[in-house]
Amino acid sequence: MSGQSTVRQRTLWWSFFAVVLAALTLAAGTAQARTVNVNERASLHLTRKSGSTIYQAGTATGTLPGTITSRFHVTVTRVTGSFKVTTRGGTLTMSVNGSPRSGGTVARFAGTMRVVGGTGKFAGARGSGTFSGTVNRRTWAANVSASGRLTY
Repeated sequence: MSGQSTVRQRTLWWSFFAVVLAALTLAAGTAQARTVNVNERASLHLTRKSGSTIYQAGTATGTLPGTITSRFHVTVTRVTGSFKVTTRGGTLTMSVNGSPRSGGTVARFAGTMRVVGGTGKFAGARGSGTFSGTVNRRTWAANVSASGRLTY
């Protein structure tokens, strides 16, 4: 009797192992990372200004359309800060580091950006890219183009 019991235990153990392995394989197959080239255009408007920090909101069109909120610290030589893009599938938070490329009322700027967070399908996302655009220094309305690579 103990021989049959041992065979049943081994059979149950191997059956359990096979089910767990199949579940892990299936889960790994559905969790494949996706890498995309991203090209976006954004129109932003001022929502608030506090000293040299500006807060903007607007819309993005392109690979990941959605709404944008941003916070930038602007000096004569640097633009640093972050923005969040909210899409149907989740949010992406990016840090930016750039500089003005011209003076005057309508100034050009450019720089780099990188993913620092995400939610939904963008949880664990990573990526980086570049941006450039113009900003009206009287109204702080901005038009931005960005491109990069995103893995999520």
